[in-house]
Amino acid sequence: MKKYFSYIKIILIVCLLVFIFVDVGSDKTSNVDIDTVAVQVAKVVGMDKENIAEERMLKRFYGLNPKDYEGAVLFVPKDNMDVHEILIVKLRDESQAESVEIAIQKRLDSQLKSFEGYGAEQVALLKSHVLDVKGNYIFYMVGEKANDAEKAFLESL
Repeated sequence: MKKYFSYIKIILIVCLLVFIFVDVGSDKTSNVDIDTVAVQVAKVVGMDKENIAEERMLKRFYGLNPKDYEGAVLFVPKDNMDVHEILIVKLRDESQAESVEIAIQKRLDSQLKSFEGYGAEQVALLKSHVLDVKGNYIFYMVGEKANDAEKAFLESL
């Protein structure tokens, strides 16, 4: 009888551990509004509403249609020689993540090619970019404060 209860305890502990690992390991969708996330990230890097690009810029730079997503915010610099950029996308469905990541990689490759050979500082920033997918959100940034901005992004979710 004691052996029987020992087996039950072991099975229950294993089930509990599996549940904890599955729950902690899975990316959760976030209900936080994209504007709230964008404001928190913008504070950290010193960008403001003047740096928010229009929808057509998102289409031009990334080939993404903002209407396909729950929300998308693109911060761009005012100078064409500046590579500092932030893209935050709130997906309607997590299955959209791969296509957004591909679009980001194409943009990154294009910029690397553009600055290769004469923009060493820009190339270094581009190579140290941050790309993070968390549940239904995607965060991409090129800039010196990319790691701090990523932290703000994660905390705002």
